[in-house]
Amino acid sequence: MLLSLGMVFLAGFLGGKVADALKMPRLLAYLLAGMALGPFGFDLLESALVDQAAVIRQAALMIILIKAGLTLNFKDLVKVGRPAVMMCFVPALCEILGISLFAPALLDISYVDGLLLASVLAAVSPAVLVPRMSNLMDRGLGTQKAIPQLILAGGTMDDILIFVLFAGFMQLSQGGTFSWGALVNVPLTLLSGGLVGLGAYLVYRSIKMEGLLGSLTLSLLLMGMEAIITHWIPYSGVLAVLTLHIMIHKNDPQAASYLARSFNQIWPIAEVLLFTFLGVQVNGQLALQAGWPIVCVIVVGLIFRMIGVFLSIIHAGFNGKEKAFIMGAYLPKATVQASLGGIPLMAGIQSGQLILIAASVAILLTAPLGAVFIDYFAPRFLEPNKAQ
Repeated sequence: MLLSLGMVFLAGFLGGKVADALKMPRLLAYLLAGMALGPFGFDLLESALVDQAAVIRQAALMIILIKAGLTLNFKDLVKVGRPAVMMCFVPALCEILGISLFAPALLDISYVDGLLLASVLAAVSPAVLVPRMSNLMDRGLGTQKAIPQLILAGGTMDDILIFVLFAGFMQLSQGGTFSWGALVNVPLTLLSGGLVGLGAYLVYRSIKMEGLLGSLTLSLLLMGMEAIITHWIPYSGVLAVLTLHIMIHKNDPQAASYLARSFNQIWPIAEVLLFTFLGVQVNGQLALQAGWPIVCVIVVGLIFRMIGVFLSIIHAGFNGKEKAFIMGAYLPKATVQASLGGIPLMAGIQSGQLILIAASVAILLTAPLGAVFIDYFAPRFLEPNKAQ
């Protein structure tokens, strides 16, 4: 297993150098490296390591969430007001609407399976968004109007909605009925995740679990507890980790600054692991089987998502360039699609193979495209905060 890990980091290191030389986002190189090393490529990694790909990705994602919490100022979101709330659900619902309307005709699937496909494709990727928005906050780009904070918070919250809707549409596809009462799980998830994160902060402060070790320990526990707590109530470890570090940032800026510097050192390692092991689970051969109809469905979904973003931020004081940036920043898809894409096929749903193909294509198309868009247009479309 150590040899396999060494190969992952070597491929990531070399791929990153090539990506830098070509002025492309490193995540594209990491994705391709994972696809080449994984079971759908040259199958060079030990199966025991591949089996833990989801756990490794979750741990790497946790680092991203910690970075986000340490830079996110909740007061900025309160100042933004209505758009901050609408960005949490309107873009995702618009994308689901667009895909569910067009997918049955383009892909010859039922409307129920169209809804299931839409719920897999609709989530935006925190793995792409969060580190880039954190970087923009550090650089003071767009922070005067809280644009990075708006995108970061909205992208994180809409994933929670997507997981709830996916579970409901899975029931429909398996012959059950959709329970509208399940939507109550969304506010319950937000409430429980926030309260558990707040409780973790009180523990952090009362027994002085300062520093990198304390932050990592509590974050691992908060993420790991999700498998236990969700047996009784809806709960999001993602939200709990965010809440913990938002509270640290709010109440102890000096500790937050130290932690942020520490996690900036860890992030390059986490980034290699996250996107390489994402690539390990992407089936490139299936993606090559995708015809234009699948690509068209993905594009239609993105157009509807952008309409949803526009409706969310209209009359919010953003200029044309800022609106264009916010709309484009909501392009990338990666981690959620990798997590959900294979579930319908494993459940024996008729269009499961097609959904898996669509998820793979969405990752390969939108993750690099979204990353390039954000990296290129952020300094051109967003105004620097002169006071920062």
